[in-house]
Amino acid sequence: MSKRLINGLWKSEQEKIYNSLPRKKISLEFLIEKPSFALRNNQISEIDERELDYLCEILPSSLWGELYLPLIFQKRKQLYILLGEKLEKWIVEKILELTDTSPFMLDLFSPRHEYFVYHYQQVQKTIPTLVFLTFAMDP
Repeated sequence: MSKRLINGLWKSEQEKIYNSLPRKKISLEFLIEKPSFALRNNQISEIDERELDYLCEILPSSLWGELYLPLIFQKRKQLYILLGEKLEKWIVEKILELTDTSPFMLDLFSPRHEYFVYHYQQVQKTIPTLVFLTFAMDP
């Protein structure tokens, strides 16, 4: 195969991955009213309302407007990096039962920087319609 063909195939695969991601993250508060995401490829990703209910149970209602979803993990080699803010990381660690910290004390919360495949799989199994996976695109 020529280098040009391989580069074209690689670019095509990158576009598929990129287009399968949401256009933007949306607050839990807004998703409760309209449980869906617009993807970059103009398709709609519907959210299971039971997953939203689950998040509402573990997060105080005063913080629903500060949690932006979906949770996006980026796979780098054998590790998974959560792309997001501290509250999103707190939610993941709460799902994984790795923290007892209050979400109101995020200044004291020290999240992991990387997760292993079994962590990602547990979060994905718990809230599958709210978890997306992308890959590091290092050349």
